[in-house]
Amino acid sequence: MSKITNIRGRESDHERFERLIQPHFDALYRAASRLAMRPEDAEDLVQEVCVKAFVRLSDLEPIEHRQAWLLRVLYNVFIDGIRRDKRSPHTETHTVDEVELPGDPNLQPEVAAERMISLDMLWSAMNILNKEHCALLALHDIDGYTTSELASLSGLTESSIKSRIHRTRIKLGRLMKREVSGRPHLSLVGTQP
Repeated sequence: MSKITNIRGRESDHERFERLIQPHFDALYRAASRLAMRPEDAEDLVQEVCVKAFVRLSDLEPIEHRQAWLLRVLYNVFIDGIRRDKRSPHTETHTVDEVELPGDPNLQPEVAAERMISLDMLWSAMNILNKEHCALLALHDIDGYTTSELASLSGLTESSIKSRIHRTRIKLGRLMKREVSGRPHLSLVGTQP
């Protein structure tokens, strides 16, 4: 990549942006994927964060922990989106088919079907719960963020985060039990009495 400099020999805004944001892009996208749970929504979140960061390049340059700053902006953009969606008369739910899931092509079809049913039940339960709490749970349990990192990211206290994660796990467990008790087991489907 060739350097684009202005007449004074300084870095262009494009170069500054790449230098400041590029090292953190993967972490941003991973976090956005956990928050949004759909690739296109995650891309939109990251794009919005990048636009906000580009506008504030001079503010971003002296920040020592840029990734934390960017993740905080990402989290705030996500929460703003949730609040905006709550005010909207149209509520959007998603199915497991719309989510990009990691899969093992070597799985037996029955095992793969069981996993898809379990993921569909999990997805249905998560659509019922508070999106912000589910996001904290996903960032903590899937991505491995500590409660202190999540506190820095969200602006909440560690005890509040622990409480929200705990309550979300309990609610999710109850919803999953309700889903499991209401559905026949896959191995019983299609068998004759």
